Amino acid sequence: MEDPESDNIDELIDALYAERKRAWDAALVSAQSFLDTISDEILDNLDRDRLNADTTRIKDRGRAAGKIKRKIAAGECEPPTTVDDVEQALNDYVGIKVLCKSPRDLAAFTDALDTACHLPDCSIRFAKPPADYVKEPKPSGYRAYHAVLLVPVASHQGDLTIKVEVQVKTRLQDAWGELTHEDMYKPGEALKPTDFHRDYASEMAELLARVDGMADRLAVELDNLTEPSEPVEVGADPLRITARVTRTGPRYALAVGPDGRRGLIPARSVRDKVGSNRRINVSDYIAVGDHIDVIVDDTSDALYYRPAGQLKPSHK
Repeated sequence: MEDPESDNIDELIDALYAERKRAWDAALVSAQSFLDTISDEILDNLDRDRLNADTTRIKDRGRAAGKIKRKIAAGECEPPTTVDDVEQALNDYVGIKVLCKSPRDLAAFTDALDTACHLPDCSIRFAKPPADYVKEPKPSGYRAYHAVLLVPVASHQGDLTIKVEVQVKTRLQDAWGELTHEDMYKPGEALKPTDFHRDYASEMAELLARVDGMADRLAVELDNLTEPSEPVEVGADPLRITARVTRTGPRYALAVGPDGRRGLIPARSVRDKVGSNRRINVSDYIAVGDHIDVIVDDTSDALYYRPAGQLKPSHK
């Protein structure tokens, strides 16, 4: 039996996508640039992979139509009669996922996003208060931070304001959906969650949250070792060697000595030789393959190789 209301929604969805696709694409570019700028400011010259906003999508037409039909059946919205009605029915036609390496990075990012969207001169605003399912997980165990941004776009139809849903998750929180087959149990899908699925999904979420916390603590420990807070005194007759650099990055470099042992060249030691007390990028001064004269500092925590000679920014 034909359903005129259902057919009308499908037709309105098709019309909406035809009218808005270019504007949605433009909003994705603007929103992604906005989120990348926030990430750059947080991480400065640290490991940029700690925040990644590369996953974007325009919602599938069939999924959009199905979601609106379910909302109508549940009494959550009135049947749409215009293209504008269909557009206002959902907040997630356009979406971006920000993946974070740790809960610490997620908290820093969401705090910065909240600050940015409330600045008087910021053109991108929140459409509504964000939903923080990290602080208050859903009963299923789902954890993420959801925000809907209002992104201004200039189009052939005039100036538009496009809604862009942003989901911020740690990588483990994102993996939870795959591991629990969450998509298979969403409203409108064939499978209905059983007590078995609910219990296992919730328990897995708790376990992954604990692993996230452990990873965060490990990262803090690594930060402390790669960026000592105090200068280290070396003895009167320190061991000097020439080490070959095997890895470099913003915060530290690794080098191998004549005896095959790898030592850490921390940013502080590089800054001391550069004569700077500001944050620097180690890889601007040390490149893979360099042979560097270093002082060996074998501590109980790590084997440090501290540059013995002057360093110049010759590897930018």
